[in-house]
Amino acid sequence: LRSALRGAAADDRIRAVVVTGAGRHFSAGADLERLERLAAGGDETEARRETEELKDLFEALLGHPKLTVAAVDGAAIAGGCGLATACDLVVAEPGARFAYTEVKIGFLAAMVLTFLGRRVPGHVARRMLLDPEMIGGEKAVALGLADELAATGTCLETAVAHARRICSKASPSALAATKALLNKVEGLGWREALDVAVEANVRQRMHPDCGRGVRYFLTAKTTPDWLDIDKSD
Repeated sequence: LRSALRGAAADDRIRAVVVTGAGRHFSAGADLERLERLAAGGDETEARRETEELKDLFEALLGHPKLTVAAVDGAAIAGGCGLATACDLVVAEPGARFAYTEVKIGFLAAMVLTFLGRRVPGHVARRMLLDPEMIGGEKAVALGLADELAATGTCLETAVAHARRICSKASPSALAATKALLNKVEGLGWREALDVAVEANVRQRMHPDCGRGVRYFLTAKTTPDWLDIDKSD
């Protein structure tokens, strides 16, 4: 998954990444047999290496320059729920099940805790982490854990269509710059955030996409379809 994300980030032909499961579920989380062996063996070096690899994966998702969409059918449990939460948008079927169950087995949802609050209010995040329960697709949308409810059996199709709609409305560079700015200003004071925003504003004013988009609007009196716009104009 990390390799695929790196490849997508470097490929200008790719405008969005849709993450979904290969089977009946989105992701059941960590390999618990592996986790049990590490706990029993007491190998901190190995535990740290695997944890750092997981950190790299979440960083690749959270900082990805392309739009990322999770298509969740079946279960998205523990670290699997974290994978969905780390995406820009989440599309879920009614039968989807979201849960952070780590405390049930004496474990800790450490890394996902750091960004869960970007998607749901603090009191909702606290409840999910301390009192784990399975949350269905409809409730996930109501809580803000998911963005769109898809009909049963159409989750992936809906996620791809949603990604295409967004990418047709947003230039690749503007979308990437907006994502980067959102990451940079999080946690900053408003004055510092404005300073960071000034630099982002100046860079994007000078980007060819801005020139193309404004020129298109002035000529056609409408915004371009960024999946079809002629890059040579």
